[in-house]
Amino acid sequence: MRIARRRIAARAAQRAVAQIDGQPVLIHNTARHYYDSIELAAGATRSGSGIGEVGDVTGFRVWESAPLAIAHLERRRASIVCGRSVIELGAGTGAVGLSAAALGAKHVVLSDADSVVTLAAGPGEREERSRLESLAENARLNGERAAAVSVAPCRWGDAAHLADLAGRWPEGFDTVVASDVLYSPRSYAALGATIRALAGADATVVLAFPERHGGEARFVEGLAPAFALVDSEAAGEGAAAAAEDARRPER
Repeated sequence: MRIARRRIAARAAQRAVAQIDGQPVLIHNTARHYYDSIELAAGATRSGSGIGEVGDVTGFRVWESAPLAIAHLERRRASIVCGRSVIELGAGTGAVGLSAAALGAKHVVLSDADSVVTLAAGPGEREERSRLESLAENARLNGERAAAVSVAPCRWGDAAHLADLAGRWPEGFDTVVASDVLYSPRSYAALGATIRALAGADATVVLAFPERHGGEARFVEGLAPAFALVDSEAAGEGAAAAAEDARRPER
């Protein structure tokens, strides 16, 4: 296998995932490599060649709820973003967290599992990519507007990762955001524990998600009594996504 860590970023076109104050929020558009890698994995599975162990490539495309999450943050910019510390869980491309930075967050941590995947880099080519390295590259695309953005490993429920973040942010984060992370109920316990561990005393949690199996609402309800639902919006008639905004009750 040939490894050339920066090749995909160099080839990938830039994509604007939002316009904030007239300026684009940019990421490397690696969606094509995501779809090619899915086909690579499927083909290897059929052939039994064993090269289809590409890893979890879901973080290399922007999922459908990210624009909804960004729009929600923009609408409530003054109250839940500006001047606040923000962490994005399961950041993937970092589209939502980078938008929070552009909206005036004091600091943004883009967090995700620290894993390496194999992507289809071109005809007959494969490339190993670090998910966190890709997040850092997307942050660099945004120049000064991402000056207060950092990248950190956070596998949900991982004691070492949570301890490291708590050491760096002992008062917790003012806003916790996550988009398209409620697809598997098997991850709910670890995700809920992670949110509770990282949210500050007066934190707001913003979750954007499509309703796939009905368990999403139960997850949000399960954040009580630590958090109370204060806002909920759908993306429109017949839309398959919703944004839920929960906040720690005042003490």
